[in-house]
Amino acid sequence: MTTLDFYLSRLFLLRFLLILVAGSFFILTLDMMEVSNDIAGIEADSELQATLQYALHRFPSFLSQLLPIATLLAALLTLAEMQRHRELVSLWNSGLSPIRIMRALLPVGCLLAVLQFTLDDQVLPETTVQLREWSIGEFGETEQLAGADGKVWLRSGNDYLRIPEESLGAERLDNITLFRRDERGLLYERLDAQSAQKTTNGWLLREVTRLGEAQTTAEKLPVYLWDGQIDPEGLRLLARPPRELSMSQLAGLVSSKSYGQRSPQVYKTWMNARITQSLTPILLIFLAVAWGQDYRRTGTLTRLMIGGVAIGFTFFVINGTSIALSEVGTMPSWMGAWAPFTAMACLIGFLVVRREASEPIQIRTEHSSSGNAA
Repeated sequence: MTTLDFYLSRLFLLRFLLILVAGSFFILTLDMMEVSNDIAGIEADSELQATLQYALHRFPSFLSQLLPIATLLAALLTLAEMQRHRELVSLWNSGLSPIRIMRALLPVGCLLAVLQFTLDDQVLPETTVQLREWSIGEFGETEQLAGADGKVWLRSGNDYLRIPEESLGAERLDNITLFRRDERGLLYERLDAQSAQKTTNGWLLREVTRLGEAQTTAEKLPVYLWDGQIDPEGLRLLARPPRELSMSQLAGLVSSKSYGQRSPQVYKTWMNARITQSLTPILLIFLAVAWGQDYRRTGTLTRLMIGGVAIGFTFFVINGTSIALSEVGTMPSWMGAWAPFTAMACLIGFLVVRREASEPIQIRTEHSSSGNAA
């Protein structure tokens, strides 16, 4: 790492950490004031300990949400500070290209990308589980999978399973009804079981009442082995928003076709979004550098900041809208996550190329002087 790389990285990281940590603590304070009554219900030795436990589990979610915003603001503030001291003008006039500055900040961007992925894929799935167990604030609102009768319908291959909602995620299912269908989708067997236990080969149903397609009376069976694939851990994930799931959990729900509860399109979209969101800090750093080169000879810091923030937040809005549209099947899952990211990358490339192309080509000529010898 050269002296310039270290200097740019240090300026950026100082502002990034200040914005990220201060902003997260500020939002956390407001959030704790709002849910203070719910925090008091946490089982702990003291109220202070309950508050600290909640803050420890809630803080990572704010870090994850503010990290892209802090990256954009820190990059713009770094360039604005250098512009104010005419450091940026000196760098531009010395022939330093925007691509060179992007390369200098790329290691920091990669570090933030790893941090973003770690928060979203490893930390949040763990912390939100505890928050939902406490049922505090927005985490107390769990999606209802059951109908008015309290039953949940699940799908495994061609078969449909009806179980009580309280059995979701349990290793043993009670009072279940299984409807078996053939390859044409026609019902050929109904099974009512008092309980079902997961085994290595499927589910072992006990005290079964079986009614076949050609039967007029029900048949009583002590046990029945059903080869369906219903994972108890996967059932727990159905009621959680996709953002709170890790990549492996999302992939598991995609492979099981989300047990018929939700379109696999939703989880495919978030698998792609997890990748693009992790790469977003790098993209935003490049955006600030590409946008800042338009102000290499001027001191219009206000326009630099407002313009960069406007472009960045427009990207956030379009990206969120695109993911939402992809979740409902309006566009392919990969397109909902990658289209805004690709469009922003193209805009950054355009800003860099446009400025380079608009610079006049300067040809240096050497002038020699000759004199007559006396």
